[in-house]
Amino acid sequence: MHEASIVQELLAMVQRQVPPGRRTLSIQVSVGRLTNISPAAMQFYFEVLRDDTVGPQAVLEVRQEPLRAHCVDCGGRVELEEAAWSCPACGALALQFENGDELDLCSVAVDGDDAEPGGG
Repeated sequence: MHEASIVQELLAMVQRQVPPGRRTLSIQVSVGRLTNISPAAMQFYFEVLRDDTVGPQAVLEVRQEPLRAHCVDCGGRVELEEAAWSCPACGALALQFENGDELDLCSVAVDGDDAEPGGG
């Protein structure tokens, strides 16, 4: 499963961001529905790897984003819980996805601090 390597890199990124002497409390990530990344598998690998990296107190919150698309034929916009190829409004096979491939580190909360934006 590629989730193990994703979680390893996520933990490495968090370790680089957290100031020395601070403890990571929570990590929030956003996962697109077209990535084929399993939030449950990410959670499993996080629990296996966290003790040696960010510590046992840290929790991982994985938010799976709704899939947003628009129909090229009728112009309708939809949010989907899973990939679909036909427009629910007109039935045309003309949906274009606006998202779905994201994997974003959204925030890292550390002790004695509010959430810190990821990537910064």
